[in-house]
Amino acid sequence: MTNDEYEKAMHLGQKEYSACISKGLHPYLICMEDIMAPYETESKVKLGLQEIPLNQVVGTFAEGRSNAFARNFMPLLGPDSEFGYKWMALYDSMLEEGLRDPIICYEFLNKFYVQEGNKRVSVSKFMGAVTIEAEVTRVIPKRTDAKEIQLYYEFLDFFEKTGVNYLTFTKTGSYALFYKEIKENPDTPFTEEDAMDLRSAYARFRKEYLAAGGEKLVTTVADAFLVYLHIFGYAAAKDAGSSELSKNISRVWSEFKIYGRDRQAAISLNPVEDPKKHVFTNLIPQKQHSVAWIHEKDTSVSAWTYSHELGREHVEDVFGNRIRTASFFDISADKADDELEAIIRQGYDIIFATSPQHIAACAKAAATHPDVKILNCSLNTSYKHVRSYYLRTYEAKFIIGCIAGAMADNNRVGYVADYPVFGSVASINAFALGAKAVNPRAEVFLDWSTLKNRSDDDLFDRNDVYIISNRDLNAPASASREFGLYEKGETPVNYAMPVWHWGKLYEEILRSILNNNWKDEDESVGIYALNYWWGMSAGAIDVITSLKLPPELLRLTETLKTAIINRTLVPFSGQITFQDGTSLDAGEGLAPEEIIRMDRLVDGIHGFIPGPDDLRDEFREFMTAQAVFRPEAETQL
Repeated sequence: MTNDEYEKAMHLGQKEYSACISKGLHPYLICMEDIMAPYETESKVKLGLQEIPLNQVVGTFAEGRSNAFARNFMPLLGPDSEFGYKWMALYDSMLEEGLRDPIICYEFLNKFYVQEGNKRVSVSKFMGAVTIEAEVTRVIPKRTDAKEIQLYYEFLDFFEKTGVNYLTFTKTGSYALFYKEIKENPDTPFTEEDAMDLRSAYARFRKEYLAAGGEKLVTTVADAFLVYLHIFGYAAAKDAGSSELSKNISRVWSEFKIYGRDRQAAISLNPVEDPKKHVFTNLIPQKQHSVAWIHEKDTSVSAWTYSHELGREHVEDVFGNRIRTASFFDISADKADDELEAIIRQGYDIIFATSPQHIAACAKAAATHPDVKILNCSLNTSYKHVRSYYLRTYEAKFIIGCIAGAMADNNRVGYVADYPVFGSVASINAFALGAKAVNPRAEVFLDWSTLKNRSDDDLFDRNDVYIISNRDLNAPASASREFGLYEKGETPVNYAMPVWHWGKLYEEILRSILNNNWKDEDESVGIYALNYWWGMSAGAIDVITSLKLPPELLRLTETLKTAIINRTLVPFSGQITFQDGTSLDAGEGLAPEEIIRMDRLVDGIHGFIPGPDDLRDEFREFMTAQAVFRPEAETQL
């Protein structure tokens, strides 16, 4: 019987060998010495006896007899060889008594390489074991900017907190996000009970994920588990049985397919309309759609909510009785799951959630209710079942910057930003590029309204700045005139203001649904998520100006608007120089993804991109979904 088992193991080895040869891969065990060659070593740490995951035991420490095994640790030598006899004897022994002695191995970049015990690993893998006991020495590489090194140092921090070594992520930041999913308070210690709960939940998820075909995706099990937890929550995952896990995994399978890819979303830059279909479907009686807007805050305190409500009123005027609308206010992230369920039970089949804080709840609701169309106002979020939408505000900010640069007699202009989120850095940079386009001597002083210990106007007073770009719109309850572009004084003088025309975006999205184009759009982007990111060419962004501006600047503003709409002017094009002195040749224009993810400030800006510790506590939670942080950035002016 043992001979039969060896023949099976050898067949697996031969199959792996042939597959590697056909792919041009080394067919034998990977050698750690080869893997380490490109890296400098920082230190070695003896971890002692550990239980390590067998799927992360990937090779041998030195060449030795590695040719006796295929790349998957299955044997290649014949059953009549000395090696074959020893393998079969070990198989019998482990079948009877289990593993008696731990293997000895090295860990490098969260992979394990065997120094002593290759046959024990081979037999254990063949027998379907998940873990193996090992005496482990960790080899730590020097810290660099390489992605794999950044990921590894994040793993080291995670391992120090938890002792967990079986999670391998592919995206930087994932270990911190994962810890946040499993521990509500990241400052509380990770207990033995926490470790047992996590191991159990992960093992059950892993089984169902692989049974569904997860090994065919580029998304690792840990990546997929993080996506799952973000949608359904850790508490639910701990209690879920195999049937519920399997059903939920099936519901969000498209999210797993997207997650592991470099490109995750297709970006719609302008509305697409089919005139023939538009005319034809308007002649057919259609059901009334119920459209809900959910907001994190109320209109009386939030200009953001107020601007979206203006958009809702716009579509009511456009579509009349073809839709019914309602708004739901003061919905925090922790209430969003229940609120969305209640809204869907009331019959709302189209939902716009206007805060990135709602994205996880939106993803869960969309997975659970596939017939409901759910959209979230955010940038750089990629859920196949949830479309995201935002506006290209940087186009308007470039024009506002041009006006500011021309109006600043002392060449100094100010910019007040709210949150360091995706897209905000592009708006700051576009403003600075606009100011320097009309005034090469222009300097931009950057302030953040969400900073700790911030004193209003202190930065601008100290630097004699009186032309300032502040928030684009005030809440109705606010009497301040310090919005848009204004000149500071006893009474602020307003010169220009970006206009966020959410109504135009909502109109075109709803028209797509009413004209039955929604599914066509979905199919046109394949497996990718669809993000709407519209600007001046779609009528979703504009700049309005005051007659207090000189006539020349009024004419310039209109010229710039026309040029941006026609793309004869592209703000992020040509040579762009950053604060740190590095340059980028943007050619005819940066790709949308590059603009959205921009995380460096251009030359001529005095300021920095704040990190989590720089922000007031009430704003930290908001940053989790959309934050762009530069930890190494200067934090003092």
